[in-house]
Amino acid sequence: MVTKFLPLPANSGGKQRSLAILRRLAARGEVTLCAFDDGSADHEGLRALGVEVRSVPWTSARTRQLGGVVRTGTLSAGRFWERRLAGQVRAAMAGGEVHLLQVEYAQLAPYLSLGPARLRVLDLHNVESSLAASYARDADPVRGTVARVESAALRRLERRALGVADVVSVVSERDRDRLPRPPRRLLVCPNGWEPGGPLPPASGPVAAFVALMGWRPNQDAALWLVERVWPGVLRRVPDARLLLVGRDPGPALRQLSGPAVEVTGSVEQVQPYLARARVALAPLRSGGGTRLKILEALDAGRPVVATTVGAEGLECLAGNGLTIVDDPDGMAERIATLLRDPARATELGRRGGAAVAARYSWDRTLSPLLDHLAGTP
Repeated sequence: MVTKFLPLPANSGGKQRSLAILRRLAARGEVTLCAFDDGSADHEGLRALGVEVRSVPWTSARTRQLGGVVRTGTLSAGRFWERRLAGQVRAAMAGGEVHLLQVEYAQLAPYLSLGPARLRVLDLHNVESSLAASYARDADPVRGTVARVESAALRRLERRALGVADVVSVVSERDRDRLPRPPRRLLVCPNGWEPGGPLPPASGPVAAFVALMGWRPNQDAALWLVERVWPGVLRRVPDARLLLVGRDPGPALRQLSGPAVEVTGSVEQVQPYLARARVALAPLRSGGGTRLKILEALDAGRPVVATTVGAEGLECLAGNGLTIVDDPDGMAERIATLLRDPARATELGRRGGAAVAARYSWDRTLSPLLDHLAGTP
């Protein structure tokens, strides 16, 4: 298995998906994991799963990025092409017959071709070309031009990768429709969650947006939320408080902090912040994939107010703890209504948690991939 970063601790949506797949592969046979180590990795925890770990340190060296761009043809994929990691993958595949080569993310697709394997699976957390195109729509002219060029480059990379992989898995029907060409075999495996149960009801009118704040769609969402939506909430609920929870918020987000907005930066655990929140938010205006943070909030018993983009892939949860609103005033009204009505918020959160447990356990969402692997000689 090849993924971007060693997925313990599982402190991002991408790591949570990679870890869920890794656990289930390790339960079925011997697994070697090849990935970058961002300095926080729990090697012992991974070895306790029965996984052999082959990692290289993550660096942002420009010389590596330049070589990666030449190798992959794209800026974003070029960040993840590393000769030392490629060497680890080749060495792992040279140790005996490889039944499965599981590669996570489109940016790592070049690693599909580093050695022989009976079955090559590419798991797309997002359709990256579509994601870059969505950046272009909301960016200034200069950044928009760069994003459009990158989108075209990623489209070419994805097209090549879909011709190499035996199986491609995507996280939603919409992402399936965004692929540049049909793969040999396509599986839809939505994101899931390991149910943990509801938290006690929150004591105050607090809303939380939990996300990796260094990711551009989340930065845009947080700015839009604070500038366009939150003033409408405060007009209706003057003592409301907003939590922006997640690492790498950057200066533009940190300066939003004030009496009604708390910007936390990196936190060890999300649960204490969800415990403070009466309602969770997913106000994205660009992006792809499905939002693990929505599943996490609903599992914790917190209703979620989201945009259409924020709820992508989870539309079936609308009415079961999830409300979808796109205009700023409508979103402010819905958030305020839940902040003023603790009983209603608790009931919606309960229904959402039940729906997540019934429909979105990892065993259920990953079953198309796991069933396919079980039937492969």
